[in-house]
Amino acid sequence: MEKKKMVIKELTVKNFRNFSEHTVQFSDGINVIYGPNGSGKTSILEAVAYLSNPRSFRGARDYQVLKVGEKHFEIKGRIMSGEEKHTIEIVYVQEGDKKEKVAYLDGSKVKRFRDIQEIFIAIPFSFRDYSMADGGPAQRREFFDEIFSLLDLDYYETLRAYEKLLDERNEYLKQEPEVIDREYLIETAKDLQLLADKIVEKREQMVQELSKYLDKTFKIEYKSEFKGKNFFDYIDQDIAEQTTTIGPHSQDDYLLYYKDLLARHYASEGQKRLLYLSIVLAFKKLIEETKHYEPVFLFDEPFNVLDTHLLERFISNLSGQVIIASITPLLGAHNIGLTLEE
Repeated sequence: MEKKKMVIKELTVKNFRNFSEHTVQFSDGINVIYGPNGSGKTSILEAVAYLSNPRSFRGARDYQVLKVGEKHFEIKGRIMSGEEKHTIEIVYVQEGDKKEKVAYLDGSKVKRFRDIQEIFIAIPFSFRDYSMADGGPAQRREFFDEIFSLLDLDYYETLRAYEKLLDERNEYLKQEPEVIDREYLIETAKDLQLLADKIVEKREQMVQELSKYLDKTFKIEYKSEFKGKNFFDYIDQDIAEQTTTIGPHSQDDYLLYYKDLLARHYASEGQKRLLYLSIVLAFKKLIEETKHYEPVFLFDEPFNVLDTHLLERFISNLSGQVIIASITPLLGAHNIGLTLEE
């Protein structure tokens, strides 16, 4: 089956990060956004990624990417999805305690964010993530949640529903214990359990699928400390600690191996970088084989980790549109310069 190629032609942002308003034109193939630190290179990648998965791949909340002093931001992209032309727009509005994020496809409001993921997929990778082998479980969960959300739209919606309910429950638990309604905690525990069990099951399945395409020198193992536990059994502890104390958001991890040994202990820095690159390429193969898409790949500051020769070898294994954020331009690429705003 022929793969559907996805390309972004133009991006316009308003009140996003440090940009009041800015438009960028992209070409097919390799694009490099270059400029000094603080010029907004990564913010452009972040905005492109928002058009596919309307959340920050840098872990920021929507209100944190809103330009200081403003009440709304807009991200608009003209894209190609196969032979079809579309316009995707993400609008976030914050007025007092009210926060709303809406997506539009060709001018019409979409009912579900997954509707735009079926049109456009942009996959962000930060080469700082190669250090996740040495980092904590939260860093690895965030990385795999991001890519699995793009691979499986059902997982994306389940994870969003879980995070939303978890935030609401944790906010409620901040009250004094004597005013806590246990019935509310019981009901939310029931709802969280259904979502959490599904998240664990999906993660297990997707690690198995991803591993089929991973270089055999490396291995990923999903380890769930939460599996088999029940939120009901921890209600008293939740009240005492004023937070939801268990769940796949805090107790699960992805163990990364080099030659059957934990990478964090036995792999060199170079081997950890190769592990990261192997995961990127495995995910590329997985999404192309299962979704029949050729998505846009976004790379944040690869020169911090790879020398020019290794980067060129890596990029040569990629097809489709690639957008790179870098301090310097790249020979043979469509280079887009940014300067610091006064």
